[in-house]
Amino acid sequence: MVVPVDYSLYLVTDSSLVPENATFLGQIEKALEGGVTLVQLREKDLDTGPFIDLAYKVQALTRQFNVPLIINDRIDVALAVNADGVHIGQDDMPMRRARQILGHDKIIGVSCNTIAEAQQAIADGADYLGIGAVWDTSTKKLKKKTLGIQGVKDLLAAIPPIPNVVIGGIKLNNGKELLENTQGVHGLSIVSGIMAAPDAKQACQDLLSMIRHYVPGPSKEQDIVKYAIKATARVKSGSPLVHHMTNTVVINDNANATLAVGASPIMSTNTEEVDDIAAINGAMVVNMGTLSQSMSEAMSTAMESNTKLGNPVIFDPVGAAATEYRRVMTQKYLDVGHLTVLKGNTGEILYIAQRGGQSRGVDTVGGTGGEANAAAAVKETAQKYGIIVAMTGEIDYVSDGERVFAIDNGDALLASITGSGCMVSSIVGCFTAVNRENYLYATIAGILIVTVASEKAASRPDVHGPGTFRSALIDELYNITNEPSILATYAKVREVKL
Repeated sequence: MVVPVDYSLYLVTDSSLVPENATFLGQIEKALEGGVTLVQLREKDLDTGPFIDLAYKVQALTRQFNVPLIINDRIDVALAVNADGVHIGQDDMPMRRARQILGHDKIIGVSCNTIAEAQQAIADGADYLGIGAVWDTSTKKLKKKTLGIQGVKDLLAAIPPIPNVVIGGIKLNNGKELLENTQGVHGLSIVSGIMAAPDAKQACQDLLSMIRHYVPGPSKEQDIVKYAIKATARVKSGSPLVHHMTNTVVINDNANATLAVGASPIMSTNTEEVDDIAAINGAMVVNMGTLSQSMSEAMSTAMESNTKLGNPVIFDPVGAAATEYRRVMTQKYLDVGHLTVLKGNTGEILYIAQRGGQSRGVDTVGGTGGEANAAAAVKETAQKYGIIVAMTGEIDYVSDGERVFAIDNGDALLASITGSGCMVSSIVGCFTAVNRENYLYATIAGILIVTVASEKAASRPDVHGPGTFRSALIDELYNITNEPSILATYAKVREVKL
């Protein structure tokens, strides 16, 4: 299944158009900074080796901005660099054959100039259409007539709704005219208007601002799921080290879950080696489930060492309200721990937020007090401490102090195994370790992969209760990591307005 894509502003590259005072990669980077939502690398005159080298360099930029990279025509190059997809013309490899080679996880677009070509591309399984040329263009020698605005309208009216971009001679003004007078266009594909621009970033900002008046961008929820898919792949490829100081009940499961998503766990409570580990660490997970005086001191040292090096610190305040000692230590870590993410269960977060919260030992007792109370708890706590706050339960709530998102995934069997919440903290550690540009989305992604895995595990015929579910959960974490596009089918994320 293809990752959800925003086709709004689609850059097609052309190295011959780059201004003298700019570079090819520099123009692409500025375009990404300006809001380009998709990049197609089109370099017709490059041999295979240089094309692959260039594709890797462009891909390094697009991945920084979480933007898909499409390769024009060259399926071999797309495969070599594991690009997000290819774009093929009418004279290139047949669409069906391209799909057989690339599979269904890659994006395939097809250029169409006629209704018949568009209908055939849809029948063959294209993910999107490149419709044009709309007007004459200097970037490509045209073999077919230009469509004009009326031609685009006629073509779109004759086919089922499908993602599409229009291309050919499009600039800011005529693009505005086209979108004003056409229904069903999903984006504009621009070449010279970006690649030849003296200020590519400003050009893209102007284009995208105009496009957004007529073409709605993806919802925040779609954007989060798209991010989660990419973030999952990034954990596996990056294989970050995640240092745990966690409770003795869950050490084995947390380590196995960390391995299942492609990260590397280290479960050390030795104060003497904290600095050495922090120097190579991706994230620090602190869990006070089996808290002691020596453990408390080690946790404080670990938080300080990792904070100095810029590593994210995830704190799981297990049993925060259960005893006076835990209450004191929870407040200490909140005040001086320099936390990145606070992840607790319903009772723990509601207690910290002073919005109720009951526990029996380390387990939650009672509900959330309603969604408004739960959402307010995570938002207010995030604002107060300047961190990401996640509250797990029947519904999970996550906030950065401005926005609140609810995750409706998860199977009831999660509550039947020890340490499932602690496992979530471990996975959030894995995701924040290598997705540092957006800790809110990375936290949601970490929770999503566990909750979706729980649903898939519970539905397996070999699962008959908590024992078999526990093993299946690790399996499904591994399976989703190897096919993260599954999240697009299962994820249930929504924004909560207060």
